[in-house]
Amino acid sequence: MREANLGAAEDRRRTRLVDRQFQLGLAVRLLLVLTILFAVGLLLAFAPSYYVLATKNDLKSLEPAAAEFLVLHKRLLPAALLSLAGIFLYAIFFSHRIAGPLYRINAILRALIDDRDPPVVKFRDDDYFQPTAALLKELVEKLRASRRTPAPRSGGNLPSGDAT
Repeated sequence: MREANLGAAEDRRRTRLVDRQFQLGLAVRLLLVLTILFAVGLLLAFAPSYYVLATKNDLKSLEPAAAEFLVLHKRLLPAALLSLAGIFLYAIFFSHRIAGPLYRINAILRALIDDRDPPVVKFRDDDYFQPTAALLKELVEKLRASRRTPAPRSGGNLPSGDAT
């Protein structure tokens, strides 16, 4: 299992790609699905003109269908490509609200595993997983409190008043 990039905070703030594999994977999958949907939409938009061009032989029917086909070609394809580029960029920005909190959760868990004090639990206001941040903050505070109080000794000598 791989971990998110746990580099220096200054390096992470410069880019929207906190977890490159997750964010690009999400963007590519979203783009693939939307490309298929756009292709189906384009097929439906071009189908009537294509049907007329493929089945009719008289110029009176072919001329409007060909003109419509050319107009759709000039307008829809550039709009579809621009939309797909916009969707890809949106997926990167949107996934940042997921990848950032996951990065911080991983950093906290790594610190706990390594018996270090975890960093302060703080998510940006527009990040997802705010309830998880509250739970992690509560857990970290509880662990810090338990580390401050010494654990009772087990075994060994009993205090003088408790011997029977």
